[in-house]
Amino acid sequence: MAEDLSVLYDVMHDTATALSGRYIELGERASTPEEDEAWDAKLMALRDKRRQVDPNDRNAIIEHTRRWAAELAELER
Repeated sequence: MAEDLSVLYDVMHDTATALSGRYIELGERASTPEEDEAWDAKLMALRDKRRQVDPNDRNAIIEHTRRWAAELAELER
């Protein structure tokens, strides 16, 4: 069971990393300093949230992974 949780946490971490990369890319493409700042703020909030997820909380890991994967899919359209 611990291995399963470890794999889920790794997937969550990888999803957050991919979303972070997308935020960075969008910030680099920003047409205004304010837009760039907004993407930077989202990046910092994501990093903070990722650090707050308890690596032993299966439900939280799954929920964050789903939420971040959905946002990433939306931003890649």
